[in-house]
Amino acid sequence: MTDLSRRAFLSIGAATGAAALLGGCGDDAADPGVPPLPGGGPAATATPASRATWRVQGSPLVTATGSGALDGKSVAVTDLFAVAGQQVGAGNPRWLAQAPVESRTAPAVAALLAAGATVTGLAQTDDLGYGHSGANDLTGTPPNVAAPERLPGGSTSGAGSAAADGAVSLGLGPDTDGSVRIPAAYQGLYGCSATRGAVSTDGMVGLSTTLDTVGWLGADLDVLAEAVAASVPATPARPLTAAVTSRGLVAVADAPVQAATNAALAAWRTADLPRLADENFDIGALPDWYEAVATVVAYEAWQRHGAFVAAASTSLSAEPRENFGQAGRTSEASYRRASDTLAGAAAAVHAFLGDRVLVLPTTASPAPPRSDGDLSGETYRNTMRSTGMLTAVATVAGLPTVTVPLRTAEKNPVGLCLVGPAGRDLDLLALASAVAEQLPLALR
Repeated sequence: MTDLSRRAFLSIGAATGAAALLGGCGDDAADPGVPPLPGGGPAATATPASRATWRVQGSPLVTATGSGALDGKSVAVTDLFAVAGQQVGAGNPRWLAQAPVESRTAPAVAALLAAGATVTGLAQTDDLGYGHSGANDLTGTPPNVAAPERLPGGSTSGAGSAAADGAVSLGLGPDTDGSVRIPAAYQGLYGCSATRGAVSTDGMVGLSTTLDTVGWLGADLDVLAEAVAASVPATPARPLTAAVTSRGLVAVADAPVQAATNAALAAWRTADLPRLADENFDIGALPDWYEAVATVVAYEAWQRHGAFVAAASTSLSAEPRENFGQAGRTSEASYRRASDTLAGAAAAVHAFLGDRVLVLPTTASPAPPRSDGDLSGETYRNTMRSTGMLTAVATVAGLPTVTVPLRTAEKNPVGLCLVGPAGRDLDLLALASAVAEQLPLALR
């Protein structure tokens, strides 16, 4: 397969015509006609001090329905999932104002409750989940405990913040193309996205019927593994015995992430872990894969939410508003071409990976600084575009991922992503546990 230098690679497709996964951040996002933010449901409160992280909280908000491996554990549910007795706010006051009180709980939440977990509350998210920065004009940007001067990542931003500061044992969120992986890496957490289709997305306000999946993130990998085990179909354990990486994929990231990743790969090779091969991967295809993912998400998000957005665009935060603006201009012909590209990309990833684990950076950089006020700037867009190319590798094929926290030389949190074969979610988590145990503390 073709391997390119980072400089040559990043010059490919610099002008993107497809819908961007990330947009800009500007002024005038609030709509004075938007009704006040409701309290959120029975016996629920959200204090002003926590409003950037939580839309609604309880003590707990929802009690466990069963007993099991998650007894005593607590969950922050991203406010895109139905919880019986509560409204779904979807990160937007206008959406919340017209949302009904849910009579059923989404299966992804119900599985955790049945295993003994309680729901502490519904955590803030980007409007309708359509953002990756975590910047929120309406309720405030959730804190990044591991890097206070940096953004938390989205759309599972609030749940990530709650898990990072110890308020909950784990967070639950959607992962369409990195919405759990990215905040996990930015906030120094473990993160897992499920094999697409392994966990029901019923009762979830999603973006893409083609690409949506479910994910979890938290500070304790053992708790994360128990949550995944409670949620995905049970399969016999089959240890993963071979792994592969690619210098080309690592080179997509910036210099600090490359250095942290290469140090982790060097430690892997001297540890008691599966043999790690280094093979060429056709990174020249990644710009097309990124554009295809962005186009499919955009078109399907507009089909699902376009009517609401058209009536309420000024009540969206800047990043989702920008994304939906581009989504509304995505043609059916572009969508069909992108769908064909995704099918070919999925076949290529499956052929390359086989029964092995792919190891690559989770994101192309540490979290952008909060001080970068203009998220529509070219530097920010290019950085996040590179991250989108890395996340696309697993996304196009619907494969499970686990992010293991790393630190750059400057001590900024980033992530090492393990991509496993379809349906091997628990085997991948077992390998991730071994990797985390054997990485030197200096890298974490």
